[in-house]
Amino acid sequence: MIDEQTALAEQQKDSLCGPFTASRILREAGISEWRGKSIDQDLVALHAGTTVPPHPDVPRDATSLQDYRYELPVVDAERAGTTAGGLAQAIALLSADRLECVPLRGPWRADAVERLLELAPELRARLIANLRRGLLWSTHPSPEAILSELAGEPSDEPRDADWDVGHFVELTTLVRGHRGALVVVRDSYPSFGWMGHHLQPPRLIAEALVRGDGREGGILAVVPAERTPAARDVAAELQLELGLWDNSPGGGG
Repeated sequence: MIDEQTALAEQQKDSLCGPFTASRILREAGISEWRGKSIDQDLVALHAGTTVPPHPDVPRDATSLQDYRYELPVVDAERAGTTAGGLAQAIALLSADRLECVPLRGPWRADAVERLLELAPELRARLIANLRRGLLWSTHPSPEAILSELAGEPSDEPRDADWDVGHFVELTTLVRGHRGALVVVRDSYPSFGWMGHHLQPPRLIAEALVRGDGREGGILAVVPAERTPAARDVAAELQLELGLWDNSPGGGG
């Protein structure tokens, strides 16, 4: 059984979902230090220009963590978070340009999400999605909904309206069924799904990337620098735009 201290080590600090996801990708790429400092979510947040609200919004069943190692600017809740551009710059800086972020914008469609996940291993890409959390399923969907989606029959599983915020997550794997598919999402709270992993339909991922709340979403494809041209070719194949999106104010929860 995993104790509370170990679980919290795998949880983002309040409002650091983007830096948390980026720091995990950097460490798993073998990049653990920068100028003698350990790479963690706090260091990424510092270099990404992350701002935090005075009273962070934390999802139900999650622990509030505000023990930041660096002083981060405090701003109004509507302006707090991390921009996609700031996160991309921090990843390039802390990896000494070994990793590059290829920013992908819509038009987002379920088939584009599926194909991108299928091609990610060939690109050696890690996909950081900046989306609207409230348009996805709960992180504990019913077995009936999962089986229905894999069979190619869209489910009317309720959306997760309890925490409708801008959020950074990693899209890791495409699970195919007889006629349908689901995306494995690696989240930043261990209370979400199974130790931070949950399943979502590609159609809802696409909708959440569009957001529909007056802000934009998108995906940062984090690739080894030499794979950048191939990642750009994939964007063209999928008819996705190359470029950063405006997810501020409210850059991520």
